[in-house]
Amino acid sequence: MRPFDVLDITFSGESHSPEISATMRGLPVGTVFSAEAVEECMARRRSGRYLFSTPRREADVPEWRSGIAREGDALTVTGDITVAIANNNVRPGDYPFARTPRPSHADYVAYVKDGERAAKSGGGRFSGRMTALLTALGGAAKDILAKRGVTVDAYISRMAGVDTSAGRLPSPEEIRACHELPLPVLSRLEEAKDAAAEAAKRGDSTGGVVECVIRGLPAGLGDALWRGLESKLAAAVYGIPAVKCVEFGAGALIADMTGSTANDPFSVEDGKVVTLTNNAGGLNGGVTNGMPVVLRAAFRPTPTISLPQRTVDLELMRETTLTAGGRHDATVVPRAVVVTECTAALAVLDELLFDSYLKRP
Repeated sequence: MRPFDVLDITFSGESHSPEISATMRGLPVGTVFSAEAVEECMARRRSGRYLFSTPRREADVPEWRSGIAREGDALTVTGDITVAIANNNVRPGDYPFARTPRPSHADYVAYVKDGERAAKSGGGRFSGRMTALLTALGGAAKDILAKRGVTVDAYISRMAGVDTSAGRLPSPEEIRACHELPLPVLSRLEEAKDAAAEAAKRGDSTGGVVECVIRGLPAGLGDALWRGLESKLAAAVYGIPAVKCVEFGAGALIADMTGSTANDPFSVEDGKVVTLTNNAGGLNGGVTNGMPVVLRAAFRPTPTISLPQRTVDLELMRETTLTAGGRHDATVVPRAVVVTECTAALAVLDELLFDSYLKRP
C-alpha cells in the first residue's frame, strides 16, 4: 500500500548495503527542478550539520541514474526517475542484533516478519538511513512546489522536553533563518541543547516535535474520508522512521476546547475568504481552506542507546541484557526537520498532480 495517487515510489537497498536507491514514477515529463535546491536539503540531513547527530559520516550525493536530463543546475524529467546514494561508511559488525533485538527498534519485528537472515544489521530497510532517499526526491518536490508559489518549511517546536517554538505561527523567513543555527529551533536553543546533552552524557537519547508549515495552497484540495489531504499527509509522514504521532492545527489540544474557542471564524481579507484563527490547521473535512496547513510530527527518542536494557535471546528464548554499541544519533530530531519537509512536499505535490488530473476535460 502506498500513500500517493499519482507518484509511485519504490525503494531498494538497506542501511549497510553498498547503496540505497529509489525509483519515482508519475512526474510529468518536462518538469524542471534545481540540483542546488536538492543539495540544500541533503546538506541539512547530513550527519554533522547539527548537534547530536551520529558519528557515521556519509557524503550523501544523489546520483540521478535515469529519467533526468541535466543542463547546469536544471534537472529536467524525461521519464521514470531513479536516484541512488552510496553507503560508504558502513560497519555492519556494530549491529549484531538479530538474535538479541534492541527494545523499541525494528529488530524483533523484522526477525518475525522476514526471518533471522533477513533481519539485517543496523535496522536494514527499517533504518533512518532510508530517509536520505526521501530527502533527495522530496527536495525535488519542494523546488517544484516553490516554483508554483507553494512553500514547505519546518523547524523543531519541542526538543528534549523543552518548548522551542515561537509561541505563534512563524514566518517562512524566521524558519529558514533557524536552519543555520546549531539546532533548528526558534527559541530556547541553549536549554534544549543542555537537556539533550545531559541525556546523551548518560548514554540515553531524546525525542521531540517537528512543526511543518505549508503555505500557498489554494482552497479545495483534498476530499472526504480517506481521500482527505490530512489522510495523505499523515500517511506519508508516518512513513518516516521514529514518527509516533501526527497532528494538525491545535492537534490533541482541540479535544479540551469548546466549539466557540475551537472554531475558526471566517472573514474577508483583500477579497479573499480567510479564517481569523487556524485551529484546524488549514484543513476542513480533509480539504484545504486556503490558510496555512500546519502539521506536527512527534519523533520518539532514538531506540539505540548505550544504557543496559532488558531484551531476549531469540535462539535460547530467555531474557538477557543488551548494551548497544555502534553509531547513532543522540536525537534524530534536528536531521528529521528536512526529512519532514521533503516528505510533506511529496504528498502535497501528489495531491496537486491528482487534482489537475481530475479536472482535465
